[in-house]
Amino acid sequence: MSEENLMTARSETVVRKFIHAWDSRDLEGALALLSDDIIYINQPLEPIVGLPTMRRIIKALMEQCVAVEFKLLNLFGNGSRVCTERLDCWDFDGSGVALRLPCVGMFDVNEEGKIKGWRDYFDNQYWSSHGGPTLEPAEYAID
Repeated sequence: MSEENLMTARSETVVRKFIHAWDSRDLEGALALLSDDIIYINQPLEPIVGLPTMRRIIKALMEQCVAVEFKLLNLFGNGSRVCTERLDCWDFDGSGVALRLPCVGMFDVNEEGKIKGWRDYFDNQYWSSHGGPTLEPAEYAID
């Protein structure tokens, strides 16, 4: 297997593990796969930078739901970049999945095998109008 194919396989594995950590609501498992200087761009919100801030945002999202599943429809990589097409399924109160959000995610994996960039593209109005919680920057800002 070529070096490029090995890098692609490793990057895809890292992203699959990250998605599985969300499905398991494993905060520490998800954070362990992110680099210290992670940049998360959750369109159309401002970029979230750094592991401490990511801890706050992921924890806040996980605390606002009973279950979440990122159903992978497609996943493919090219070297250190991985693209996911997902249906993010959120159960906010235990009554079943209330929100099924189509989403495309782009991930960049560094040489250490950590996610250094994550960009999600979805319809934010659909998220809000179907029960997705609003997270204001003040809710996850570093004190």
